[in-house]
Amino acid sequence: MKDQIRILLVEDNKHDQYFFTHAIREIEHATLYHIANNGQEALNKLADPGILPDLIFTDINMPVMDGIECLSQILKNPEIKHIPVIVLSGDKKQIPIVRALGAKAFIEKPSDYSMLRKQIEHIISIYFVAQGQVSEKFQTLLSTF
Repeated sequence: MKDQIRILLVEDNKHDQYFFTHAIREIEHATLYHIANNGQEALNKLADPGILPDLIFTDINMPVMDGIECLSQILKNPEIKHIPVIVLSGDKKQIPIVRALGAKAFIEKPSDYSMLRKQIEHIISIYFVAQGQVSEKFQTLLSTF
């Protein structure tokens, strides 16, 4: 596993940002790369030629640019389309849409902080293995998504 997995959170809700931030602090090998309040802010940050995140978690419903449009724009950009995008939402009806667009997973936003931490930790632990290669366990998860 990499020393630190850099995570970009795209979320407009301050309450959800707070819980996600605290969950990341408790997860070994994870660090918060940046918080964007909407999809456009995320794309602006991703346009910086410096260090990129390893993983993106995005909400769907946000002002300015929603998570679906952001995901679509990420996957159209050859410079960043390799970064896995995990959708965080309370709206399970969006699963077929984000799956068709190319999201790597969908996490239903839990109301319980410890469940959120466990879900994020699970995604990180199954996705990244030595040298950032995708594990078989993650491929199995994708097939059920």
